[in-house]
Amino acid sequence: MRPWCTTYRHQGVVSQALNGALDEIARLGGGRVESYPEDVAGRPVSGSFLHNATVSLFERHGFERTRQIGKTRWVVTRVVPPRRG
Repeated sequence: MRPWCTTYRHQGVVSQALNGALDEIARLGGGRVESYPEDVAGRPVSGSFLHNATVSLFERHGFERTRQIGKTRWVVTRVVPPRRG
């Protein structure tokens, strides 16, 4: 039996969760959102190190790299506008 954390890998679950969180932030008035993901481009990484997903996932959702805080870890930010209506 595979561990639960690998059962849904590469099926878009984290992307859907991030979309849901951003929608909720917009509903509650928006604001600046910050995260600290790992840059895994061009190298294999154990999933156990991806507590906060990957930089590429956040960039696909409109986040920008703000500053590097480790060898492969970044601060990414995005301003979420409030939802109208």
